[in-house]
Amino acid sequence: MTNPPEPGTPHHPAGPGPGRPGGPESYGPPPPRPAATGPGTGPRPGPAPNPGPGPGPGQPPPAWVPQPRPTEGTRPAKGFLGALLDTDFEHLITPRLIKLFYTLSLMLITLSALIVLAFGIWVFKYGWLLALMAFIFAPLMWLFEIVLVRIFMEAVIVRFKSVDHLRAIKDRGMGRP
Repeated sequence: MTNPPEPGTPHHPAGPGPGRPGGPESYGPPPPRPAATGPGTGPRPGPAPNPGPGPGPGQPPPAWVPQPRPTEGTRPAKGFLGALLDTDFEHLITPRLIKLFYTLSLMLITLSALIVLAFGIWVFKYGWLLALMAFIFAPLMWLFEIVLVRIFMEAVIVRFKSVDHLRAIKDRGMGRP
């Protein structure tokens, strides 16, 4: 389908060719139109176009800039005693104490395994089979207890981290940074 020629421009026959629509030189934007003068060529009546908040024509859209994520530093940090006496439970002490509890558990489990080994050495003079069972049982008991304590401590930490993540989601949803 061809468009009618503009007034004052020569009419080109249909079909591809150099300088004709559909020809090899017709790629790209159309050539600029000559400025028209005369009646009816001024600004169109009606409301002025609103450029709006977006970019102008030919400009790239503005890049999306994410809001800063809330971190632990956004809430005022309290010391151990301040967190212990916090009646709103905004500051939790269990994540701070979990390392201490894990270290104490490791020491107590290691001590119990050493006691079983000492028992095996003491029992050795009364019978080698009981001593052998104590020597085999002590490291297995140590490993089993360490794994159980580690699983329990990790479950506690995961619970507290999920609370922190939910608090961050809630704060972000309420418009707080």
